[in-house]
Amino acid sequence: MTHMEMTALENASRTAMAWSPEGYDGRTRYDYVLKAGLPALAIVAVAALLLFVVF
Repeated sequence: MTHMEMTALENASRTAMAWSPEGYDGRTRYDYVLKAGLPALAIVAVAALLLFVVF
């Protein structure tokens, strides 16, 4: 593989990493954030409860 081919692959990968979906409308979807955050918060709460019960 030549240097030019490697450079072309690197540039293509950089472009793919910065790609944004065409349907992005600029709004933050807080419902998706809550759907992801609430189970994580519940897991942390259960872990804290188990720590207090054990110790």
